[in-house]
Amino acid sequence: MKFKTVKEIARLYTNYFQEKGHTIVPSSSLIPKGDPTLLFTTAGMVQFKPLFTGAVELPYTKAASIQKCVRTTDLEVVGKTERHCTFFEMLGNFSFGDYFKKEAIEYALDFSLNHLEIPKDKIWVTIYLDDDEAKNIWMDAGIPEERIVRLGKKDNFWGPAGDSGACGPCSELYLDRGPEKGGPTCGNNPNCKPGCDCDRYLEYWNLVFNQFNQTVSGELLPLKQTGIDTGSGLERVAMLLQEVDSVYDTDELKTIIQKIVTLSGFQYNESTKQSFRVITDHSRSVFFALGDGIYPDRTGRGYVIRRLIRRASLFARKLGIHEPFLYKLVGTLKDLYSVRYPELKDKTNDIESILKKEEELFLHTLEVGLEELESLLTQLTANKQTLVTGKEGFRLYSTYGFPREMTKELVEDRGFSFDDTGFEEELEKDRDLSRASWKGKKIQYLTGLTASPELKTEFLGYTETKAQGKVLYLFVDGKLVKSAKQGEEVVIVLDKTPFYAEGGGQIGDTGYFKKDGFQFQVQDTQKENDTYLHLGMVLKGNITIGDVVDAEIQTERRQNLANHHSGTHLLNGALRRILGTHVTQKGSIVSADYLRFDFSHPKALSPEEIIQIESDVNEAVSANIPVKTEVLDLNQAKESGALSMFDEKYGSLVRVVSMGEKSKEFCGGTHVTNTKEIGFFAIVKEGSPGAGNRRIEAICGESVVSYFLHQFQTLAAKIETHNLSAKETFGDLKEFGISKDVPSPEDLQSIFLKDGKTAVARLRKLREGLETELEEKVSALFKAKKKLEQQNFQMNPELVDSLLQKAHKYTKGKVVTEVFPSVDAKALKDLADSLKAKEPEILCLFGTTEGESSTLVFMCNKVLNDRGIHCGEMLKESLVMLDGKGGGRPDMAQGGGKKPESVAKSLEFALSLAKTKLS
Repeated sequence: MKFKTVKEIARLYTNYFQEKGHTIVPSSSLIPKGDPTLLFTTAGMVQFKPLFTGAVELPYTKAASIQKCVRTTDLEVVGKTERHCTFFEMLGNFSFGDYFKKEAIEYALDFSLNHLEIPKDKIWVTIYLDDDEAKNIWMDAGIPEERIVRLGKKDNFWGPAGDSGACGPCSELYLDRGPEKGGPTCGNNPNCKPGCDCDRYLEYWNLVFNQFNQTVSGELLPLKQTGIDTGSGLERVAMLLQEVDSVYDTDELKTIIQKIVTLSGFQYNESTKQSFRVITDHSRSVFFALGDGIYPDRTGRGYVIRRLIRRASLFARKLGIHEPFLYKLVGTLKDLYSVRYPELKDKTNDIESILKKEEELFLHTLEVGLEELESLLTQLTANKQTLVTGKEGFRLYSTYGFPREMTKELVEDRGFSFDDTGFEEELEKDRDLSRASWKGKKIQYLTGLTASPELKTEFLGYTETKAQGKVLYLFVDGKLVKSAKQGEEVVIVLDKTPFYAEGGGQIGDTGYFKKDGFQFQVQDTQKENDTYLHLGMVLKGNITIGDVVDAEIQTERRQNLANHHSGTHLLNGALRRILGTHVTQKGSIVSADYLRFDFSHPKALSPEEIIQIESDVNEAVSANIPVKTEVLDLNQAKESGALSMFDEKYGSLVRVVSMGEKSKEFCGGTHVTNTKEIGFFAIVKEGSPGAGNRRIEAICGESVVSYFLHQFQTLAAKIETHNLSAKETFGDLKEFGISKDVPSPEDLQSIFLKDGKTAVARLRKLREGLETELEEKVSALFKAKKKLEQQNFQMNPELVDSLLQKAHKYTKGKVVTEVFPSVDAKALKDLADSLKAKEPEILCLFGTTEGESSTLVFMCNKVLNDRGIHCGEMLKESLVMLDGKGGGRPDMAQGGGKKPESVAKSLEFALSLAKTKLS
């Protein structure tokens, strides 16, 4: 095949279809116009959806385009594979009631043969199962029947793009790359053909024959007119014509990679290719997104773009790059893509500026933490451990600001596992313990200091996030010192600070102090009288009284604190409106991750009341209410109707925070400037801290998105496990399968973007419906499996022989281990007796599970007792993993416990004990 550049392929495509009477339509924005069901434009046909359905008057009856697209469903594998990208360009030709199958097939074959110059004998095609019409057209066009493959709905029925729109059967063109690409499995397999998972046949063009309009409910209705929607990945076509194995080796992406080589000083090779590919792909996605006005944010599309920037920055660090870097690629990206997308030419300065600022924000937070993570992984490797515990992960989060998701991806990329459950437990413990710990130290550190003008710290944090301050006092181990060095835990008092000190329920700010050669991490900020105490650790260098430092808070954390504090005010107002004015605040905690609000109320809240309260707050959030702060005389503030804490002491002047008609309270905390900044509000827990009072825990902003993402990911894993279990047992799902799909991360982002104030209620209802269905299906499957397993166990004469074949063989005997779900202990003993009768020198280690309980049965003949095997002693040690009890004789022992998920590990442990005796 003849080598063709990406630009050449694009030019050939538009010229060809223009000659065929198609209107060449410019790419639409990555923000889908008029389609709230999509987070990004994901296909060429998105902008044409109304034309297919007949919803608008047709400006043309056939068109062609080169569409910029973003998909992030497989984000974690980008860089690891040869062809995954988040950004790609889609070639497409479309017909709206003009031509149909015959012309679409003829155009595709003609362009492939005579313009792309693909040899005819290398082209294979697939068609939908019953589409004989397409088959005949292909054969008439010259493709022999033996190179036409029928595939099912999963592969050859396409659409719609989003929840609704045009869809229909399709036919795909494949290029045969030769048997050498089939690998060891398919290289010489004469039956290998399109549809196989090997790399021999690669699809490069999809022809969709639109015949239906799918409604949001899933109903297929005939289109007013049939249509054609084709898609051909520009990068994929270039990869095939340039005869390379990866889209990252095509000419345009190689240009970006070469720029990274120049800037980084690293070569693109096997050891660095993942970093190069991630940076190359993510920089394109971010470049085009920023060009379309999608800016880094805490929710929606902006959240995805921020995640891409941060992921690319992390991979840049693997190349030794420790400063903002991605923005330096913008010039190269402009040169490559402004020919096809001229609107980008005038936006590059803004793109560079936004991207550099976002990188600086991220790198500033993580600079020291990455070194700590590397040290941790090195230590684990030396100790031959593979698990990053929840405690270690939480330390990276609390001390160095590492988000859990980022830590998890980093450690898993290095072959380690991450303890999600342990992290949650540490987070829960920290909520109650950390503040108490610091408050105890606060008293210790202030010993000998009294309120005085010299000790007053000027607070600048209502308007500033960074400032210069002079060091007035240093405390180490509770003692006043003149200087402090690296590694010491220190309290620093400045003359002025942007750091908010804990008060009014809001926890203190965190961040950094810096000067030449010195860095101090502020882990908490407290206050005594008018003295602000910055508690933390010296990470680099030394600090001396009198030094001037640059103090900068962690702005994202402060924003999250503001979100949750303002959310607390709206919650208080909603409670009084819905439950009654008897509700009074009894206490609160405002953190960056959640809020906790205690209030007077005599009984638990009903599910309906919780939904009402949640909806009331989300309506206020969506209402774009300006947040007003003013300092008033105490009596004037009370007369204004502002709420105050009954037992709180106030001075003659108080600060009042108002949110329209929704809330007005005394408050010295930091807040959003408009309720819209809060994003979303969700209640995650309701309970009682004591008689007559209730407690609500809730989350705001980005935390709500993350909360539901985690909830649905966990639910999806449970459903997948259940469905797999049903398939393994019965061959297909039958009545045990879950009928609804769990929303993907992109679906969730789309729901939050589209539904606004009702998104939380909608997702809560969807999750509860799926959980109820799963519970019912699991119960039904459990009963069916139990019945089937009991039947198989009792009626299987070959079981003894199969277990003997699987037995572990040692010098002094054999050991057989097996877990039997839902089998009673008597049946296990009978089975062990049968095995002992057939093989005297065998130890049987059996386990069974049912519901939340588990049972172990260990048995052997006396001949193994003489060789050191004691079933009772082995059982007691093995039951520790099950929190169980039991015992028995040397030749037989039985016990039970909990933790059915640990039965297999218990048997593995027992096997290791037996191995030491029998080897």
